[in-house]
Amino acid sequence: MSTIKKLYTSVLPHVYAFFGRTCLPYFPSKISIESGNLCNLRCPLCPTGQQDKSAKKGFISFDLFKKVIDEIGQHLTMIRLYNWGEPTLNKDLLRMIQYAKERDIDIKISTNLSMKMEDDQIEALLKAGLEKIYISCNGASSETYLKYHVGGDFGLVMDNMKRLVQKKREIPGCHTKFVWLFHIFKHNEHEIETAKELAQIIGIKIKISKMRPDMGKEIFETTQKALERDKAWIPDNSEYTVVSTKRKKRIGCMLPWTETMINWDGSILPCCAVYSEKHAFGNILENSFKTIWNNEKYIAARKEILGMKNDKQTICHICKRSGYLHGG
Repeated sequence: MSTIKKLYTSVLPHVYAFFGRTCLPYFPSKISIESGNLCNLRCPLCPTGQQDKSAKKGFISFDLFKKVIDEIGQHLTMIRLYNWGEPTLNKDLLRMIQYAKERDIDIKISTNLSMKMEDDQIEALLKAGLEKIYISCNGASSETYLKYHVGGDFGLVMDNMKRLVQKKREIPGCHTKFVWLFHIFKHNEHEIETAKELAQIIGIKIKISKMRPDMGKEIFETTQKALERDKAWIPDNSEYTVVSTKRKKRIGCMLPWTETMINWDGSILPCCAVYSEKHAFGNILENSFKTIWNNEKYIAARKEILGMKNDKQTICHICKRSGYLHGG
């Protein structure tokens, strides 16, 4: 997609939201598609790690992924192929990446990288054409790492990072970017500088990120309530707590104008923070995306965010009452 078209698709939603439009003549250019909501780890602030059963479990099939791309792929510039699970567990992952890349759509994944990988698996992953691989690792030592990534293997993660970086050097024309995501909690904030040094040695970019409270509950409660419950995890340095200090904008959330989230089972949600399909705005296996994108639930959500009168309640109404995600 040309730079001009990318700019156009990024500006258009803001124009429509600014003028109070709730029925949209365009499709989002960036979306999230859940590769699956199963994981090999048991991270304590993640509903998948908690083995929360309020959402159905499974992996997206290649046929469903293809259906999404065939319907709206011509409008897409980027897909985040992850959400509530470990993408590399999906046996069709490479096939899905390749199908999207053939249509000039960038793909990003986020992985814990705590699994044994053969050399040919690493090579295939890089040759598939991923735009970016995020690696979630909240520790710079095995002891600290295991406090959050329960069931993981710190040494294995470090080794896999090094192998990815080395293999990329060996593959001509490989442009996949790697980002080590290091979320700050009370138990690991003392390792920030160590993590940065490790990243430099490995040759990988590191992103120091704020912690998130219990991710399955965060849109159903105020941030202050969440932080009170999860205070054992909150870092001492307030710079790394998730409460936003930014001035609230007139439009509290732009996501119903800019993006969408498609779960592994085809259910469509307004954003990636919603865990269960019971809050879905529709299912692409039952209706076209075109129909769902402007159905009564999506329009009601947009009206609620804009402060317009409407009679239908959605998950966006709950999120707004809670002060929007991380809004305080």
